[in-house]
Amino acid sequence: MRGGEKVEVQSSEFRVQSSEPACRQTGSEFRVFIPAFLHSCIHALVIGHLLQFIRNWLLNIRYWILKTCKLTFNFLKRSLCFPYQTPDFGLLPTAYCPLPAAHCPPLSALRPLLSALCLFLLFLVFISNVSAQPNPYLYHVNQYNFIRYDLNGIYNFGNDSYSLKFYEKLEKLVRTGEGRINVVQIGGSHIQAGTFSGQIRSRLQQMNGEMNAGWGFMFPYRISRTNSPFGYYIRYSGDWQSCRNVETRKSCTLGVGGISATTSSQKAELTILLEKENNLDYRFNKIRVFYENRDTNYSVSVDTSLVKSFVKTNEYFDFELNTNVDSLNIFIQRPDTLKGSFTLFGISVESAPNGFLYHSIGINGASVPSFLRCDLFTGQLAQLKPDLVILGLGINDAYGRKFSQADFESNYKSLIYDIRKAAPETAIIFTTNNDSYLYRRYVNKNGEKVQDSMLKMAKEHDTGVWNMYEVMGGLNSVVLWEKNNLVQRDKVHFTREGYLILGDLFFNALMKNFEKYIQEKKLSTAIDK
Repeated sequence: MRGGEKVEVQSSEFRVQSSEPACRQTGSEFRVFIPAFLHSCIHALVIGHLLQFIRNWLLNIRYWILKTCKLTFNFLKRSLCFPYQTPDFGLLPTAYCPLPAAHCPPLSALRPLLSALCLFLLFLVFISNVSAQPNPYLYHVNQYNFIRYDLNGIYNFGNDSYSLKFYEKLEKLVRTGEGRINVVQIGGSHIQAGTFSGQIRSRLQQMNGEMNAGWGFMFPYRISRTNSPFGYYIRYSGDWQSCRNVETRKSCTLGVGGISATTSSQKAELTILLEKENNLDYRFNKIRVFYENRDTNYSVSVDTSLVKSFVKTNEYFDFELNTNVDSLNIFIQRPDTLKGSFTLFGISVESAPNGFLYHSIGINGASVPSFLRCDLFTGQLAQLKPDLVILGLGINDAYGRKFSQADFESNYKSLIYDIRKAAPETAIIFTTNNDSYLYRRYVNKNGEKVQDSMLKMAKEHDTGVWNMYEVMGGLNSVVLWEKNNLVQRDKVHFTREGYLILGDLFFNALMKNFEKYIQEKKLSTAIDK
């Protein structure tokens, strides 16, 4: 958009239809999503096959109409002794009556009835589509009657200086396509799995066209014998020892990722590989390697034919490549005459100067104190330059019978201090705990305490809150999520489908809040005039 033009952001401007199949059965309800057709039309237009696509859709519609009509005729014939045998609905021209011709009305007399019946069926399809989508925002979220869609929002966000600055950058990015927004999401196993945070990343980067600035934070989690997030994996060679912030018996230096890997091998190698199943193009041309090498005897390099520029500091190596790549070998080596060790804290990759760069940082079992013991957390977080930090720590803090709200709030206060020290202008959003069970048998009532603490801290520290606990349905709602295959049997972790729903719910809540900001800004401007 040109500068100076008025911006009107309505919910319809940001609607992007679901990538779910056109038909889905949920419980006893059967829904057909007509808007998916419009979204697919746009996609087909881009690739130049619109006519062929429309033809295929018409054939599919014709097939289902004819099949429905055929079933209707069969029903009439069985239940009402309808004298006509079922016509051949492949062509719809003929049918014959077993009675004498004098008693059979002409076939032309049935065609208006058949046409009216088919139009009525289409009308029912349209009505079911309208009534099945009460959520008007952006991505369709599969509807379950136990999820509180009406409570899905970001509380205490949009009026303080931190969130206003974030929304100003977001508005500029939406209007002009210019600007970078860096998001850092920190949590435990919900985040390390990568599905929940990956869904938010994908939604943000597709919010208004192409807003993909890159993948963000990576780490070779396999070195630590733990799961890697979906979307990439990193192979390694050499002897490595890992340390995580949840391993309190180990003494090690840790950074913003809450995990490190150390090698004393003369030669070691890391190979970044992107998953082919990613729904966006995450090829990258910039890479930053966070490291520690106190003896300064290790070098880090990549294929020299790919290197456009190179920067080395005491905290990181920066490589800018002359092309986008979906895999990259990183060589770490020292002279054989020297001794020492090299510690890796993480890797950040990006691909574009504009859009969203999303850093997903999670450690299985992590609590708030886990990240407080990361010595280099503040310095490395400052290097990521976050505009928004999403904090999802709490589920492990509150997993037990001796949970202290006072200690929990005190620890979070220290973490917020570190975050604001690293990025003084960053906005922060808490995500409350999900409803869960203790030891698979007992309802965990600490979820309500975490919710109360976060709502309290939000007012004290000018942060927002996405109340996952409330949106899930509150106390003991996890049982319903499990029965619908959205939560695993431990009643703590979600299934892939469950995490995807959470990602869409968070994204929709953020966009509803952003829309509120735009509308209030528009109203304020009108009053000033």
